[in-house]
Amino acid sequence: MNKTISRLINYIEVTQPINIKSHIYRSCKVGDFLSKLHNTDLNKVKIALLGHDLYRAYSNKDLLQKANQKNIYISEIEKHSPILLHGKLASMKMKNYFQINDPEILHSIKWHTSGHKYMSAVFKVVFLSDKIDPEKIKNNTSLNPIKIKACKNLDQAMLMYLNYNIKLRIKNNELIHPYSIQARNSIQKDMETIN
Repeated sequence: MNKTISRLINYIEVTQPINIKSHIYRSCKVGDFLSKLHNTDLNKVKIALLGHDLYRAYSNKDLLQKANQKNIYISEIEKHSPILLHGKLASMKMKNYFQINDPEILHSIKWHTSGHKYMSAVFKVVFLSDKIDPEKIKNNTSLNPIKIKACKNLDQAMLMYLNYNIKLRIKNNELIHPYSIQARNSIQKDMETIN
């Protein structure tokens, strides 16, 4: 097994609560499946998924405190919803502690919650693998069509998820991360160009 992957698994085993640990491993299984299906870099996807939720169990207060300590820029929406910082913190941890320098891996981790206007195939697999974890689908069957679409077309699945998530946030009167809108518009524009 890749040394980085072994180190990450050892770190996860020691530091993460059972629910986060289980989600990370389920996401890795989905990522493995989607990577093979769409011929993306399996190693990059696995490393990104092992690292994506290293700060997910932190409280809002702890996330803000950690981000301040590490001089991470905190946007207005992140001040309002500090959970959005967990990707930024995880990306920094992967770079500094695990010596991951691959920009594709770090970018995929940093923006795995909101999406981003610049998304490689690796990013899309990481993003979707997190969202269509089988346990999440079990708790929310609205995600099942996104899983089915992800097996056929990553862009269409991304668009489906982003549309679903943005509509849900509007319905619940919640803030929408501007990067989610940018990600959605970027994919929509790309798909129109193809057609």
